Amino acid sequence: MHAYMIIAHNQFELLERLIAALDDERNDIYIHIDKKVKDFDFEHFKSIAKRSSVYFTQRIKITWGDFSQVKAEMLLLEAAVKKENPNKPYTYYHLISGVDLPIKSNDEIHSFFDENNGKEFIHFTHNETADASVNRIKYYHLFRKKRNLFYKILAQAALRVQQMLHINRLKNKNISVQKGCNWFSITGAFAHFIADNMVEYEELFRLSYCADEVFIQTALLNSPFKDNLYMPNCNNNHLACARLIDWERGNPYIFKKEDYPLIKASPAMFARKFDLRTDSQIIDMILNRQ
Repeated sequence: MHAYMIIAHNQFELLERLIAALDDERNDIYIHIDKKVKDFDFEHFKSIAKRSSVYFTQRIKITWGDFSQVKAEMLLLEAAVKKENPNKPYTYYHLISGVDLPIKSNDEIHSFFDENNGKEFIHFTHNETADASVNRIKYYHLFRKKRNLFYKILAQAALRVQQMLHINRLKNKNISVQKGCNWFSITGAFAHFIADNMVEYEELFRLSYCADEVFIQTALLNSPFKDNLYMPNCNNNHLACARLIDWERGNPYIFKKEDYPLIKASPAMFARKFDLRTDSQIIDMILNRQ
C-alpha cells in the first residue's frame, strides 16, 4: 500500500484528474485544501476515486515562507500514519502538489518502489550544508504570516537585531541542516519516525522561514535513516526524489505538449508542474497513455 499526500489550493479540475490517475486499490489518498479556499465540494472529490480511499485533513491557511507550509505536510503525515491499516501498512508515503501528475502507471510506480524498497527518495540542492539553509531555522523568523510591506520591514528588522546579538536557536543542538525539494517519497518506517517525533519538529520549525525546503532533509540527516538515500550526493538531481522538475525554464517550468517526448523518456515517477490553462493537451497525453 502507498499513501499519497496532496497539498492543493487551486486548479481543482486538475486535482480531479490527479485523483482519478492515482485511483488504485493499492493507494490511499490524503488531501490538504488551503483554508483560504471557499466552497470546496469535499463530497464530490471523495466520490472521484472508486478503488482508493480519499481523506481530507484538518485545514490551515498557508502563507508562502511561513511555518504553515511545513505544518500542512505534518498534518498530512500525521493523518496518513493514524489512518494506516496495520494489516496493510504503507510501504511509501508520497508528498505531491495538486498540480503534479504521475508520469508512469500505477503498476510501474509500485514496481519501481518495490524494487527500491527501503530507500528514501529525498532531493538535496547541495551536497554540503549552506549557511543560507541553516539561517532558515537558526533565527526566530517573526511576522511571516502576512506578506505586506509593513510586515516585511518588521521581519527584516527583527532578523537584523538577532544577527547583531548572535542569536542561534541551533546552538548546542548538534543538528545537521540541508535544503532541497519539498516533494518526497519516503518509507513507512521513516514516516512513522517523523510522526513519533512531531513535537520536537514543531518546536524546531515553528518560527522558521521557507522551512518546507529544509524540513524533510533535516529530519532525515538527524535520523537513523540518513544512510538509506536512493541517490546519495545527488547534487540537485531531482531524480533523487523520483521527480521531473525543470527549474531552468521556469519557477518551475509548466510542461507543454511539446515536452511529451521528454516526459515519456524520463525515468522519474512524477512530474511538476502542469496547468490546464497553459496547456491541457499535455495532461491528456500523459493520462491517456496510462
